Amino acid sequence: MAEPPQGLERDMDDAYPKKPSFIKFFSMETNIDCLRLPPEFVAYHGNTLPFHCRLVLPNGRSWKVVLLNIASGCHFHTGWSDFIRDNDIRHGDTLTFTLVSEGIFDVKRYGVGNGCPPRRDIEVLNSDVESDEPYSPDVATSEDYEPSETDSEAHSDCSIDVSALALADYGHPTFVVVLTESSIKKSLKISIEFWRQHIRTSALEDPIYFTVESGGTWLLQLEHTETKIWVKKGWKRFKDANRLVVGVRCTFQLVDVDEVHFYVHLDR
Repeated sequence: MAEPPQGLERDMDDAYPKKPSFIKFFSMETNIDCLRLPPEFVAYHGNTLPFHCRLVLPNGRSWKVVLLNIASGCHFHTGWSDFIRDNDIRHGDTLTFTLVSEGIFDVKRYGVGNGCPPRRDIEVLNSDVESDEPYSPDVATSEDYEPSETDSEAHSDCSIDVSALALADYGHPTFVVVLTESSIKKSLKISIEFWRQHIRTSALEDPIYFTVESGGTWLLQLEHTETKIWVKKGWKRFKDANRLVVGVRCTFQLVDVDEVHFYVHLDR
């Protein structure tokens, strides 16, 4: 295993006494789209980390990233590739991450060639350009399936769009689905009327997120036609992890319209 650049550990200790930190060696093969946080760090500090985090360079520029806890571990996900691209992170660079506040990580980069931070990471720039374009990974976790007209009618009968009432009750646009045998064995259908009213059409091509009250966030991918929207990938993992069965009432609150993030309340 490569050694950290000379003086790196002392630099971290001096700059951030008693602040939780970890080191990662950047790999173009495994870290270009997401970065897995060390399991030991997550074990101690994962419960306090929010869904949305920020990575801040010494010059003050920051990037929003989604922290996603999936089967392979806890990762910086959506937004991470923007951080890599915007800062021209190179294969072999050493990155240090220090948790300075809730969801805020100070990041220092040490170049693979000389072990020093690039000047542009330190110098304050005149303008900050930040991109929040989401990354759409391929997470194959449920069956490829298109609802039939029969499935659509069954889902329609048990899918209740309560947006108008829910704005007063929850503060967010909301719809409710009572799970049927079709939604358990096949996939979840999402109200196309709800989507058209509250979410941009282009977001159908992006990943969406479900967070449950008991903890845990799942990434899912959608498929759609002109008349139907359903979860194509990720539903089986979400369903199995939360032990969903026929008759469970699922209330979906749209808490982030840009990244299409739902809080899901499960009534059994």
